[in-house]
Amino acid sequence: MSAMPPSGRRRRPRALRGPAAITALLAGAAAASLAAAPAGAAGPNGVRVPMHQCWVNGVTAPPGDIVSGTSGDDNIFCDSDLENVTVWGGAGNDMIEVRGLVIDSAVMGGDGDDVIRTKHLVPQNASSMVRGNRGNDVIKVATVSGDGATKGAVVHGDDGDDRITTGSVTGAPGKYNRGGGIVTGNDGADTIKVGTVDFSGRVLGGSGADVIEAEALGPESGGLIQSGPGDDTISGPDGAVLIVGEHWGTVDAGVGRDTCTVKSVSTRTSISACEIMPKAAPAADRPSGQLTPAAPTGTTAEPPSKPAAPAATPAKPAAPAAVPAAPAGPAEPAAPPAGPVEPVTAAAGPVEPVAPAAPVGPAGP
Repeated sequence: MSAMPPSGRRRRPRALRGPAAITALLAGAAAASLAAAPAGAAGPNGVRVPMHQCWVNGVTAPPGDIVSGTSGDDNIFCDSDLENVTVWGGAGNDMIEVRGLVIDSAVMGGDGDDVIRTKHLVPQNASSMVRGNRGNDVIKVATVSGDGATKGAVVHGDDGDDRITTGSVTGAPGKYNRGGGIVTGNDGADTIKVGTVDFSGRVLGGSGADVIEAEALGPESGGLIQSGPGDDTISGPDGAVLIVGEHWGTVDAGVGRDTCTVKSVSTRTSISACEIMPKAAPAADRPSGQLTPAAPTGTTAEPPSKPAAPAATPAKPAAPAAVPAAPAGPAEPAAPPAGPVEPVTAAAGPVEPVAPAAPVGPAGP
């Protein structure tokens, strides 16, 4: 009789498969994550508290969904991604720097002349935002890429004369024109410099005399630059010609005496409300749209040059005037009078006229 293990030892729990296995796996991963999380990561009822690595004036900020400055001038530094976190500078002239991604989070300067620098705005389940609030703020953001109304990537200068610099601005807005990728100066005379505006990204100047510079507008899909009320300037980097297109790029200068150094390279683009369009650079660079007007300008320049040629023909009568100059050759007779200069020497010799006394010689014989 062969020895066999007891039947009870052969019974093992069946391996979970399908949705039950996935649920168990996720539950185990969540439990391991909570167990490995630092103290304070789990809030009441097991709700996870947003984590970050930030300092306020050199003091570590506690975990939580808010990193707040003081009523004075603050230095807020975050060396990690921000996810579901709000950074608030408060009053004073604050310096805020985020070296990680801004994921479903907001970075706001508060009152004062603030300097804000962040990496990419990455909305995943909500909007990501940077706001200067009141004051003359300096804002620098790597890229601004949104997607619809609920996943917007937004940069606001708000009140004051702000200086905003970003990389590319992309992403279509959603219902009621909300969200998407957008950079706006709001009130004040703002200076906005961005990379390529495309895939329905938008750059809005707001009210005030704004300067907007973009590297390109709508090269792949489409984009909008709208300067708003005020005497605005729209151009490429450092005043160069801004190429609009080849796809649905739109420039709307709005109300005011606006200067647009732009060039359309497609019939699908739109340029409107530009009172001043510098002619030198666009005329030289416009191969198709302005080539026909440029040709008439060249032809009008030629007729004036042809009348100038007849004016050169009367110059030939001036040559006969040169022929009378030949009679001036009789000036050679003037050379003989120059000879009488020698009689002058003879006259100078009247001391020698005493020599005429030489005739006394014949009296000698």
